Amino acid sequence: MGYELDLKSDYPTDRGKFDEAVTDTLKRSILKFGSCRPSIEFPRTENRCFSLHYYYMVTKGGLKIPRDWLCYSVLLDVAYCETCWLFADRMSGKFNKEWIEGVSDWQHLSQSIQRHEASIQHLYASKVRSLWIKNQTIDINIENQYSQEAMLWRNVLKRIIKIILCLTAGNSGLRGNEGSLKIKNPNEGNFLRTVKLLAEFDPVLNNIMNDEKQKIKYLSPLIQNEIIDILSSDLCRIICDDIRSSCFFSVIIDSTQDITKEDQVSLIIRYTVVDYEKKHIEIRESFLGFFLLKKHGASDYAELLQHTLSSYRLNIEKCRGQGYDGAAVMSGANSGVQKRILEIVPNATFVHCCSHNLNLVISDAAKSTREISTFFETVQDVYNFFSSSAPRWSQLALGEEESSKLRKITLKKVCATRWEARHNALFSLKQRFVDVLKAFTRIQLTSTKKDEINIATALKKKLESAEFVLLLCIWEKILKSLFVVSKILQSVSIDLQQAFELLKNAHAEISKLRDEYDTFVDNSKTKADRNRR
Repeated sequence: MGYELDLKSDYPTDRGKFDEAVTDTLKRSILKFGSCRPSIEFPRTENRCFSLHYYYMVTKGGLKIPRDWLCYSVLLDVAYCETCWLFADRMSGKFNKEWIEGVSDWQHLSQSIQRHEASIQHLYASKVRSLWIKNQTIDINIENQYSQEAMLWRNVLKRIIKIILCLTAGNSGLRGNEGSLKIKNPNEGNFLRTVKLLAEFDPVLNNIMNDEKQKIKYLSPLIQNEIIDILSSDLCRIICDDIRSSCFFSVIIDSTQDITKEDQVSLIIRYTVVDYEKKHIEIRESFLGFFLLKKHGASDYAELLQHTLSSYRLNIEKCRGQGYDGAAVMSGANSGVQKRILEIVPNATFVHCCSHNLNLVISDAAKSTREISTFFETVQDVYNFFSSSAPRWSQLALGEEESSKLRKITLKKVCATRWEARHNALFSLKQRFVDVLKAFTRIQLTSTKKDEINIATALKKKLESAEFVLLLCIWEKILKSLFVVSKILQSVSIDLQQAFELLKNAHAEISKLRDEYDTFVDNSKTKADRNRR
């Protein structure tokens, strides 16, 4: 049966087109369009039929009064009460379906009409219909009260959402060891502290926080998490809409294992946004998801990528690039993830991360000789020696003249993955070289621990060697020229041409260092002689 008016038909509000019970929306549509009261040649049954004069009640004075409730169904060939059909109380004990289903006893129709007009069911339905026509189905005061209540909670949620967005934008935790709102708990968390702060100036939040009768406050951890999920879903929808409207996109995947040996996989989409009016093309990067993967095979990564793109309704055929690290499971030319995606989308070119490639080149160069590997191990051993003991670290950082050395550079560890970070380790050691040697000497003379003295003596001997000083000067200079390049290559706005120029300039600068060997030797001798004094 129909759930809305068919305005193309001859009689859209004919009772025969609908069920016995109709929705409120359909009721309003029927009232607005008008009743089904056709003026046609009515079909006869046993030489009797419906007549137009039934639409009116004639008084003794001859006045014709229309019966607005009386209708005729062309489809069912029955007379029915539109008022009772739409508004009769079907839960009432005096409910009668006769005039709702329709009456076709044309011989006794007049008497049936008179009885129905005087029935309690019809009178009550007529009253309800008059209220509907006046749009007073709900008491005005109650409706206003509902509107005010809805507006209040809408304003409360607006403030809560703004607070959550402000805290999460700065990567601040929402909750700590928070307690009840009635208990003045200093560890209640950033979210509740911010709410209480704003409540001192905002009347809406102040009313919620201080009204003892108000049990619902929308401040619980459950509500916070639900709002975060809603905001996350909405943000993801906006990002996916932008990606779907773009011409092409590329995928960037990286992963790291947690303590349970599950891969935590992050997915980033890089896509183009074209402004045709300004004739401008912008390249954006958006973090799209974070997933857990128990299996670490290439097929598992490829399946995860395809499933994720499909769940976000992103067409993988638009993929024009893949970016992974150099692991065989990702970049393998025969069965890696990039090969599996290429079999689906031949145009999805695999591009190895330029900054990661640079790190690999430096790493391989550092492993080329035993001497260089030993050099970096020594740098790390020096850091480990001082950082593993608070007294030794404070002795190196502060020394005797505590006030003058508060701002001095401290030693840095040798990072295993980010080779540009090794420049910080070498630079800090070079700058504090004399202080490190003095610290070793002081430990040799004052320490009561035999192991500590032996380690300090061995490390000091390595640092004082001419080979170590020479490598320190050379590698600090090499990594310094690559440090800025590596950082810029990690920028979002970098393009292929800029990357090429930066690497070309870095290569040229390092090539010049080959002709400066004598200068490095002289500098290392000068530094070694200064240290002996």
